[in-house]
Amino acid sequence: KLSSALATLIAFQRHGHSIWASAEERKLLLNQADAAKKVDDIVTIAMASVDAGDAQGVALPLNFVALSYGTKQLAVALRLPGVDRDQNVMIDTGSSSLAFCDKSLIEEAVNITKTDYAQCKKYDGALSCPDDPSAGDSFYVGQVFQGKITAYNSETGKDIASMDEVYFGILSNVQNYMCLGPLNGIIGVAYSALNSGHKLPYPDYNILSLWNESCQVDNKSVGSCTGNNMTKVPLPAPLEQILKEDDESGYISAEAFGLYCDYAATIGSKLDTIVPSLGIFFGGDMALNNTFYNSGTAQVALGLPCRNKFEWYMLKLDSIRMPGLNMTQSGFSQCNECVKCYTDSGTSWISLPLPQSQCNDLMNTKVDTLKILGSMLLDIEGANSSTVTLSLPLLWLVEQMNLNRVRCSGASGDFILGFPLFQYYYLAFDMGSKTITFVDLQLSNEIEAFLGGTKLGGNKESSSGTIEPSSGYHVCSTNSLIAISFLQLVLQYIL
Repeated sequence: KLSSALATLIAFQRHGHSIWASAEERKLLLNQADAAKKVDDIVTIAMASVDAGDAQGVALPLNFVALSYGTKQLAVALRLPGVDRDQNVMIDTGSSSLAFCDKSLIEEAVNITKTDYAQCKKYDGALSCPDDPSAGDSFYVGQVFQGKITAYNSETGKDIASMDEVYFGILSNVQNYMCLGPLNGIIGVAYSALNSGHKLPYPDYNILSLWNESCQVDNKSVGSCTGNNMTKVPLPAPLEQILKEDDESGYISAEAFGLYCDYAATIGSKLDTIVPSLGIFFGGDMALNNTFYNSGTAQVALGLPCRNKFEWYMLKLDSIRMPGLNMTQSGFSQCNECVKCYTDSGTSWISLPLPQSQCNDLMNTKVDTLKILGSMLLDIEGANSSTVTLSLPLLWLVEQMNLNRVRCSGASGDFILGFPLFQYYYLAFDMGSKTITFVDLQLSNEIEAFLGGTKLGGNKESSSGTIEPSSGYHVCSTNSLIAISFLQLVLQYIL
């Protein structure tokens, strides 16, 4: 087992302190304006190929935001008809509804239709009630409308793409980070089976009654959604609806989308501030034919259904391997259950189904030993009886464990490939073929130099030779890259 193998390698326990330069003390190691220009150039070239008839689909620049709440998200600027301001909504592969936080949009927007539906969504929260452990504190309630939503580029002042006659909510009550800081909502890009609404008994029904408050904790409402015996109606997810329509019209031939994030350029980002053009959304055929997809090795994973229908982007984890330790762990039967093994951009961490003791052993391992041990390999069931193998450096994983961005959930716990995975992979989601493609990112010379020679920030090696947790706030999981480069510099002078 991993713990026994590592026992022979760990020479010291952690002690001493770490030194961390806070976000305010650091400067950007890569210029965000330059990074944004690269993104915009890729988008411009991609859309020029569409205009020329050489490609099918769309490419949209995505923004980045690091919330003081602690989460980091890609966001897209959307606009409602008649409203001349951006609605920055986070992109979430773990849900499928489109919702806007500002209830004044009900009066401001034009040419939108109020439907007979309303939504109440409850998410996992931190709080519960003593007499109602199922209650939660993260939720939203809103009226459902139908109309045209456009993706807008604030830099060029132009609409980029539109979603016609899609369903969306305008919220009347919400407690969720999707409405914190500069965020104005959420667009879920999972399957339509996750999207639904309650059919209201009459037009002026009080939709706030859909939220049943069980108690209040720290001035927060804690409770659950109740349908009051209303009919629950399935609603098409906006993105899947548009992809299907474009496929049926012949505009595209792949009901797919892809997500990319330039992690290195997010170091030092100001909290609660929209940083433009640090990511890209590719839609249609372009999701499977772009500069990132074509430059790396594409590995196609098989998506799994839940209750005989596709909802989340679920995966089948076959094994976790560490060749440097001659260790393989398998038998993850929990992946046969619903929502236990999946990828989700809205989750800010990676969850590994390993005992906490094994992760503790890794965190107690010296830096130079971690380098020798190499990478952790995740074997996932691929399409056509293949195997997808994702490689994550152990040194990076340990640093992420100290940041609470990689967690051990126990041998029967959840397997979640959350937002930090974008540090190493471009992801393409094919809703038509029910697959998820992982493409390793090819780093530019500039990024390679950044990884190998940064001068500011990062965790330092403790006097025991292990990685210490930092005392400061980490702006993005990419800070692990700074840690690696700093440790390399230290070792050059020590050894």
